[in-house]
Amino acid sequence: MYSIDTNIYVDWFDRRYPPDIFPSVLKAIEELINQKKIFSPARVLEEINSNVGSKELRSWAKNHKQIFLQHDEKLQEEAIDIQFKYPDLIDNTTPYDEADRWIIALAKIKGWTVVTHETSVGAKKKPLRNLYIPDVCDKMSIPCIEFLGLLRKEKLVF
Repeated sequence: MYSIDTNIYVDWFDRRYPPDIFPSVLKAIEELINQKKIFSPARVLEEINSNVGSKELRSWAKNHKQIFLQHDEKLQEEAIDIQFKYPDLIDNTTPYDEADRWIIALAKIKGWTVVTHETSVGAKKKPLRNLYIPDVCDKMSIPCIEFLGLLRKEKLVF
């Protein structure tokens, strides 16, 4: 099971494999949803709806709102713990609460894998902060893969 970052939805749906060109990818993702393998914290839906995603992605997300899990007490506690243990994960230049700590918290609580297109600080030429999702996942021993890693792990071929 997977805790999916906002950038995965945007990259998949709007940038790399749009459903009008790659309907088989959409079908595969929806099958993973039906199998209850793909989830995100509600904060991801908020990011998608704050004009990060296209109108079409926002509509798709609205139709799949069951995958965006509410921030219950346990998730909130874990996200706050991550914020305090890894303050450099938080981008202080953004005017809103990013989903990063919530995505990691969901994966930790459930024993899932994080799926993100963020790269670690060591892979960046000029990182803007000291930690990114893969760095924190590594420190917390949480599996972290990219979208293609998810497709490979699920043995999806197009």
